[in-house]
Amino acid sequence: MLRTPKHTLRHTIARLKESKVLENYSYMTTLSMISAVISLIIYPYVIRVTGKDAYGAYAYALTIAFYFQIIVDFGFDSPAAKAIVAAKDNKAERSRILSAIVLCKCGLYAICCGIFAAMTWLLPFMREHFWLCIITFVQIFFQSLLPSWYFQGMKNMKRITIINLVYRLLTLPFIFIFVHNTDDILIYALIVAISLIAGTITAFVSLYREGIRLCIVPPRELRPYMADALPFFLSGLAGNIKSTLVKTVIKNSFGLAEVAIYDLAEKIIAIPRLFTQSINQALFPEVVGRATPSLVNRILCYERVIGGSIALIVAALAYPAVYVLGGVGMMEAVPIAMILSVTIYSWLVTGAYLNFVFVPNNKYYYITRNQIVALVSCLAFIGIGLWIEHSMLCLAIAISLSGLVEVVYCRIVSHRMKLL
Repeated sequence: MLRTPKHTLRHTIARLKESKVLENYSYMTTLSMISAVISLIIYPYVIRVTGKDAYGAYAYALTIAFYFQIIVDFGFDSPAAKAIVAAKDNKAERSRILSAIVLCKCGLYAICCGIFAAMTWLLPFMREHFWLCIITFVQIFFQSLLPSWYFQGMKNMKRITIINLVYRLLTLPFIFIFVHNTDDILIYALIVAISLIAGTITAFVSLYREGIRLCIVPPRELRPYMADALPFFLSGLAGNIKSTLVKTVIKNSFGLAEVAIYDLAEKIIAIPRLFTQSINQALFPEVVGRATPSLVNRILCYERVIGGSIALIVAALAYPAVYVLGGVGMMEAVPIAMILSVTIYSWLVTGAYLNFVFVPNNKYYYITRNQIVALVSCLAFIGIGLWIEHSMLCLAIAISLSGLVEVVYCRIVSHRMKLL
């Protein structure tokens, strides 16, 4: 007897409930939604009391720190989450996996400290905003150590969601009490950094209480983790250079105030983009072990519709969102946000290809090649755009087009390699 679409949908929902996919997704989306509300409360206040230039300097300092975070993260999260899924019934093995990843990240951060010191001496911006750069640099270390991938592999996003949420909420009164003018941008950066540091420490304490212990792992046992993560690192490096490069170009070609304008457009897009990315994060532990072509094709079909619909809604709401968040002085962010809304679709669909096609089939280097294609295409689009017109809109168009190039590349490779 053939199943009707209704029966199929009911069966799918029942299976998702049983596998904790819906529970994990609900917690991740709840965190995204509440974080969005917190951002809506904080951002209009901070941008008005500190000013575009000061906030632009903070955003640019975060951009510099983010380059170091790429190195420290080294692409460990996806292969580590996959390893946790395989070791979900072995507490000792999970402890060794966590310890190995922490040791690797601490070693990479030590290398970054030397690079950071050299950059501080060489770059005028970092000397001028020394303490701002120090705060963001320390922040990214603890942000990289946050073991969200562990909870993702264990299908227990409830705990990490609550931890993050509590500390995000605790920042609110301190920001309104201590941040009042341009000079207080350092205080704002410090409050944000402390909340992230506290969240990471709390997450490790919770793991300790359930019997997960950090231990010394011999260097020879770290090499497989580095090898598995390398394609993801190269992929992340290419992808993040693409996104952070834009702010670097804006700072050097336009100014710090324009960095703040572009950052506002990114914030408007980041909120729904995080909401949609939670879909792939929640599905990953369940799908990675049984990623059949028919299942993945169904996921891709749903995600194309979801991503496209949300992108259109965000583009339609860009004007009131910028007006409420940034005020009249930030209205240049409206067309940028409308253009960048395309990335909501491309990030969601590309994420499905990476997590459910390439990772289960151990085709890690296609992930790297995908990002290299995206980076090269983005650079080409930026060059052509700025040659035609010296405008920030050209940069937003380049980012959006390169995202669509990623989707096309993933689709071509998947069918050529007969992975779907």
